[in-house]
Amino acid sequence: MIPLYVYDEKQCDPRKCSARKMVSSGLAREVGHIRAIPSGAIVLSPYAEKALSPADKGTAMRRGIAVMDLTWANIDSFPKVRGATERALPFLLAANPVNWGRPMELNSAEAAAAALFIIGEREQALDVLGRFRYGDQFLALNKEPLEAYAECKDSAEVVRVQEEFIP
Repeated sequence: MIPLYVYDEKQCDPRKCSARKMVSSGLAREVGHIRAIPSGAIVLSPYAEKALSPADKGTAMRRGIAVMDLTWANIDSFPKVRGATERALPFLLAANPVNWGRPMELNSAEAAAAALFIIGEREQALDVLGRFRYGDQFLALNKEPLEAYAECKDSAEVVRVQEEFIP
């Protein structure tokens, strides 16, 4: 089981917040301050220089994966986490009701599940998605790319493979 962490900027509607639901369901642990994210943890960041790949599984198992929950409207204020291993998710489509069908605008639950799927923790990914009514839709929209990314050996290969899915 990969430890999941959520840093919540509390910018979204609490009734629709997937990060809060992950925490309340026991799927993730909320960290109250950025410094509370374990050193070396993988932080999913749209600004990371490397893509997440199966090669990151060892780090994820030892240090965990952190999701930063803030609205896409405020993405420019994405926090920098010292000592973290930043990774970007490859091209995927959102299935949540707010951003349905939009490329790369995943909510926290979708991002966490995608990361888990890519590093080979499919059962845990399905557990996360199973808590959301759009979880099956996320898998249906992204089945082919998720499976392809999970077969890659490293970040460079994930970047090459994602070109097949970008319209």
